[in-house]
Amino acid sequence: MTEQGGGRALRPTAGQMLTLRIADEVARLKAKPEWSSASRLSESLVKDAALNILLMVLKRGARLAEHRTKGPIALQVVSGAVRFAAGGRSATLEAGALAALDREVVHELEALEESVVILTTAIG
Repeated sequence: MTEQGGGRALRPTAGQMLTLRIADEVARLKAKPEWSSASRLSESLVKDAALNILLMVLKRGARLAEHRTKGPIALQVVSGAVRFAAGGRSATLEAGALAALDREVVHELEALEESVVILTTAIG
């Protein structure tokens, strides 16, 4: 089964497959009027009781302040470069890089250039 995001988080039906084109979702986010004045925009691509897959577009200098999550996370850089800090360490992640954290680890992010990231959070 193929579905399009169209501005809402989708949930695969039991036994089915959900597909999205990340480039199309990025273009749709950047086409929003808010993109001209916001430092970042995000939208859940897939969300259900156990999983949240969040697409985020960030302008250079955009930050996510220190925070923690209740579930483990994976951060994948689709394009650009970000500084990701967690657990007393900091790393520059470029397109194609992936970082993962356990639950409750304090972390923060800064876009070093315009960037697109996918943040996957296991919920619960």
